[in-house]
Amino acid sequence: MAALFARRQRRGLTWAELSVESGVPKSTLHWWDRKLRHEGGPAEKPRFVQLAVVEPAPPAAAMPLEVVLRSGHRVWVAAGFDAEHLRRVILVLESGC
Repeated sequence: MAALFARRQRRGLTWAELSVESGVPKSTLHWWDRKLRHEGGPAEKPRFVQLAVVEPAPPAAAMPLEVVLRSGHRVWVAAGFDAEHLRRVILVLESGC
């Protein structure tokens, strides 16, 4: 019945036209329409829900980043690091202090 109703909607048929085309009595088509509509089947009008796009959360156990400096020093940086703090650490290590 759902396929018949989809065809009716797609082709813009009346109930009488669908009845003649399918050989199913109009009363049976109306009964099934009410039944499917009550059960939330295909005869029900589509509902639209507004969605909001959000940024994905960072993984809980993100892998640390290894920075190898020209001086040979290695610095491990955790996810969510403070870029300004890292810059100061690199300046100190590269200056040889």
